[in-house]
Amino acid sequence: MKDDSIRSAGVDDVVVIPGFSPTFEDAYFIVESKNRLESAFGRAYELIAVDGDRRVSIEWHDDSELLILVTEHDETIGLSEIGLDEQTLSAWDDNKSTENFVEFEDKKYFYRTSYEVLYYKDTVGAGEGFWLWDFGNEDGEHGVSVVKWEGMPFEAYQSVIVSPHIVRVYRK
Repeated sequence: MKDDSIRSAGVDDVVVIPGFSPTFEDAYFIVESKNRLESAFGRAYELIAVDGDRRVSIEWHDDSELLILVTEHDETIGLSEIGLDEQTLSAWDDNKSTENFVEFEDKKYFYRTSYEVLYYKDTVGAGEGFWLWDFGNEDGEHGVSVVKWEGMPFEAYQSVIVSPHIVRVYRK
């Protein structure tokens, strides 16, 4: 059976997400790269894709229930913009309380977990590690992630959960 889901998307394929353009029309993302992510929570994949000047990452987890997260790749948010600093993140690593939250753009994002991730560019190679903190909104559709690569500043990103039923993949 042919897999037409996001799982089968590759470089130069087109991923269509209805209503995801800034004008709420369909967004047509051309895939530039496909990367693998591994952690204690399992394996995930990331597509870096563009629609004109708009760059996104489309991530899904490789388990039985398909979950797709779309992140505006070019819109990095500073830690202070979401009310965090390195000491707070470190303390939250220690106590792992899901009562901890940040407020950003009039929404509360609750701490979910933090963990190390191995990133495999183009799904090959030795993998490079980074640390990830995940926050989720009460609506279950929005998230904020904080990423820390060795020797780089902290970066935060907003993401949206997209139903796998609406995403279409067209082969190159």
